[in-house]
Amino acid sequence: MNISVSADALSADLAREKQDHQKIVDDILAKVEEISGALEEEAAPSEELGKLTDKAVDLLFSTGMPQAYIPKELGGKGLFPGEAQSFLSRVAYYDGSLAWVNTIFACAGLMVSYLPEDVSEELFSGGKRISFSAVSNGQGTAVKTDDGWVVSGRYRYASAIKHATHVFMPAMKIIDGNPVPPPFGMGFFLIPIEAVTDRGNWDTIGLQATGSVDIEVKDHLIPLTHEVDVMSPPKRGGRAVSGGMNVLIPTMHLGFAIGTAERLLDEMKTVGNKKPPVPGAKSIGEKDPFRIEYAHHAMKAAAARALVDDVMESVDNTLRKGEQLSTRQSTMLRAVNIHAHDVARDIAEWAFQRGGGDALREGRLQRIIRDTLAGCQHFFANDQNYVNVGFELMGAPDDHMWLGLFDFGPMPSAPAA
Repeated sequence: MNISVSADALSADLAREKQDHQKIVDDILAKVEEISGALEEEAAPSEELGKLTDKAVDLLFSTGMPQAYIPKELGGKGLFPGEAQSFLSRVAYYDGSLAWVNTIFACAGLMVSYLPEDVSEELFSGGKRISFSAVSNGQGTAVKTDDGWVVSGRYRYASAIKHATHVFMPAMKIIDGNPVPPPFGMGFFLIPIEAVTDRGNWDTIGLQATGSVDIEVKDHLIPLTHEVDVMSPPKRGGRAVSGGMNVLIPTMHLGFAIGTAERLLDEMKTVGNKKPPVPGAKSIGEKDPFRIEYAHHAMKAAAARALVDDVMESVDNTLRKGEQLSTRQSTMLRAVNIHAHDVARDIAEWAFQRGGGDALREGRLQRIIRDTLAGCQHFFANDQNYVNVGFELMGAPDDHMWLGLFDFGPMPSAPAA
């Protein structure tokens, strides 16, 4: 009987928490809609600058979105991974580059939870705006010394770096002159922006306003405590961040894929209904082939959103109860990420094919198409990553698990202390 009462009380607490979080999400969504016109106005100027305008960044922070995954103890919203998807996708509806940077701000903030408590407290104690970039593509080393870690490396695609105060970067740990074998040897480290050199190299077809330049760090000494220990439980944030990198990285750009796909469909509705200049001629939207194609893509986009919502709700419910994700849940996280981007890419290619002069000439539709295609080039969305997804779905051995983004196999033994 006591167990039943305890379970009921726990269930009630979780329900209240979910309601409280929904109020946070609704408040953020309302703020996004309130400033949506201003967000869209900054899209073209940001693209011209090669980074977000200061106004665009201020608008993002005014909504509270960049604090979505920062623990409540540090002044953040403390949301569960799926709870933020509604507003992350809505920002993508208004501007892809803005959404990409916004997602980096939010998701990199989750990594704060894995820093020692005194380090994270110090980060947020000065009253200044703190924002994070994160990189994963590149090579770096972190050499352990008596004074701390000496970090060096060069990385590509440093999204949000032009607006960040800090960057989280991976590096292979070297201790006593020897590399620590994976997966334990790959650490993430908190680096101040002052130690980062901008190496440019962001002349791209889309997402130009993300400013995702190459960066370099040379022999920068940081305290040993500035390592993000992602192989251990979080120090802050509790259940909301307990999924760690296993949840964070596969879900980072789900909102981008969903939001840009839905915006392209709305833009193509406008294109389809535009009256042609020739008297008596039919608009493209009055022709059967276009209507059939539109319906196909609209159903694909709706199905992708529904699948994302279903998977993320499952993830949130599991973490909310203080449980770890199953191998199948981790598989589905990776699968829906690839699938959502496949759908967005198909819609973007179709929009260019059917968009006529609106797609050909510089303007809103062309920018959305370019941004969508650029985002779908991300290595998370590569079909090759379906290999281990398919392996697990078909019945992999019970001792296999996800060891990283797309590595799947038995857990290796931890290195000797």
